[in-house]
Amino acid sequence: MKRLVLLGMILAAPASAQVGGGQSGVSTSTPATNMRPFQELRNFGACFARNQPKDALRIIATQPGSAEEKSVLGKLIAGEHTTCLFGGTKMAMPGVFARGAIAEGLLGSGGVPHTYRLAAPAVGEAKDLHGVARCYTNGHRSEVRDLLSTRAGSPEEVKAVAGLWNDFRACMPGFKVRLNAPWIRFLLAEAMLRLPPETPQAGG
Repeated sequence: MKRLVLLGMILAAPASAQVGGGQSGVSTSTPATNMRPFQELRNFGACFARNQPKDALRIIATQPGSAEEKSVLGKLIAGEHTTCLFGGTKMAMPGVFARGAIAEGLLGSGGVPHTYRLAAPAVGEAKDLHGVARCYTNGHRSEVRDLLSTRAGSPEEVKAVAGLWNDFRACMPGFKVRLNAPWIRFLLAEAMLRLPPETPQAGG
């Protein structure tokens, strides 16, 4: 049985974060040595969102890092309940990768119902990295769109992340975290998906 394992493709260990004392995040700005797994993951997310929209929403609705998320991902992605993988193929990856790839797919296929929308925490009020991502995206949607237009795992992706990093980490004072470009990409993809639509400016 073929198994695509994306965990650790870029970092030897997955990203981690702590809230409390310590310095703000440190970004690892190195392109992936092999872009193909990330392109395959992005294609998988687009396929999943297009062909299994109810399952895609079910995944997005779970709390990141929760037992429910682990269970749902195990059934719908790590298992064989998808038409978006070749027969006999399974995929293993961090939850943020799965969520982000599917979020990118949903962004390209109509978004989510309003009941899935989440507000952006104010600067300094985010409780986790998903909150940090919404905090940043709320005032930087153009930059996030530019990032998502790059190829996953590419030097262009790294350059886009480097350009937004200082403003991104301003949303996470007190976090001690190590992230890389794909982690940030996938966090921001879900943030873009789940924030309420932008309010048109008066006279615009």
